Amino acid sequence: MKSKSVVTILSLLAFGALVFLDVPPARSGEPEAPAKTVEPAPTTAEARSRARLLHTTLHGTLSVMHRDFFRKGDSRAIPSASLKDVFKQIAEEHGVTVRWLATEETVMNVDNLATDPWQQEALRAIQEGKDSAETTENGRYRFAGAIPLQNQCLKCHVATRTSLEDRFAALEISLPLRLEKAEE
Repeated sequence: MKSKSVVTILSLLAFGALVFLDVPPARSGEPEAPAKTVEPAPTTAEARSRARLLHTTLHGTLSVMHRDFFRKGDSRAIPSASLKDVFKQIAEEHGVTVRWLATEETVMNVDNLATDPWQQEALRAIQEGKDSAETTENGRYRFAGAIPLQNQCLKCHVATRTSLEDRFAALEISLPLRLEKAEE
């Protein structure tokens, strides 16, 4: 029963993301071909708004999944790992990449460590108290939003901690941009 609820939640999330990203529904009888980019690609302001909404949606979903489906001693998958399947589908169908970012202190999967200087700087800014970081580069808008790891999270993420202070990870969302024309 709980696994059906997870599938339902993830299906609703995927549907909401499609509506939000303004992807037209496939017409019956037409073959579905995965889109490689959001059509039309958003401006920086549109990408910022979309990334913030996706961050809130995915952070909220992660929290609910932890609360409702992850129990100590249970052999269920870790919710953040389960969401990677959703991330993969969003990337394949819409050209939007989503990635967990963790610090050395909080990492449970080395694949979530920063892989470039901007991710390292974004994590540093979040560790210092900012709620997000953003940049535009190579035709993409990159947003990293804070994911607070509160005491109950730290039981796994920082099992050997010596304080109960919150730690932070991040969720990076990268969207292709429509190039804005410079005013003449």
